Formats: sequence, C-alpha cells, structure tokens
Amino acid sequence: MTAGQRAGMNPHVQHPPVRRLRAALVVGAVALALGASAVPAGAADDDPAGPVEVTGYSSSQCAAGRFCLWSGTGFSGAFWSTGATGLQATTLGSAGSVWNRMALDVRTYSGSGGTGSTTCWNAGAQTPSTSVGSLSVRTMTATTC
Repeated sequence: MTAGQRAGMNPHVQHPPVRRLRAALVVGAVALALGASAVPAGAADDDPAGPVEVTGYSSSQCAAGRFCLWSGTGFSGAFWSTGATGLQATTLGSAGSVWNRMALDVRTYSGSGGTGSTTCWNAGAQTPSTSVGSLSVRTMTATTC
C-alpha cells in the first residue's frame, strides 16, 4: 500500500461536489446548444398591424393556396401573404422574393390601389430573387394575367 492510499487519497474517486459541478456544466452546455439551434416559427401576415420580420431562408412560411411576398431575396426579410381574391394593399413597397401558391395568377403593382407598373405571377411561380414594386396585388379570376 502506498502512502497516498494510507492517507485515504484515491485519485480515481471524485468528491460529491466535483461530480455535481461537472453534471451542472454538462446540463448547461446541452441547454445552451439546444437553445442555439432553435428555429423561429414562421407566421402568415394577415395582421393589419404590419409585416412579420424574419431572417434566413423562410419559403416554408408560404402555405399552399397563398400568394407570398418577402422584402429580401432568398425568402428573407419582411413577409406578407394572402389567400383572398381581388385587389389588396400590401405592407411591402418592394418585393425581393415571390411565391404564388394559389391556383390563380396574381398581379403585383408598384403603386397603391392597383396603380403603377405591373408584374404577373402565374400560378405556381416561385422566384427567390427579384426586384418588383408590390404596394398592391390583385388575384385574378382566371389563370391568365
């Protein structure tokens, strides 16, 4: 038996406070890692209060049967969508990404009330990078603009 063993010192045994500290550090590291990987939930913007600001790629925000606009390219930035027909005002002056998941064509207008230059988005059209005025939109009653 060595002198260290006679004195009650065993290098392989950890004292309870050390084990608790290590366990707390592991739990904290796991919680931090899980929190960092959380993905913010997307939301449709039928709220008249204004657009929902999102970051990163978020084309999954655009549900089937909706026409969606993002202020940034790559489906990023402020988001606006509709599932209604007819002429509507948007909260975005310019769109950087567009996805028409409606069964009908949709026109975007650079001005409010359906004025200004127009762009037609056929049913199913998806464009991750554009620059188009979008102060108002009109869902067409047919599949052609």
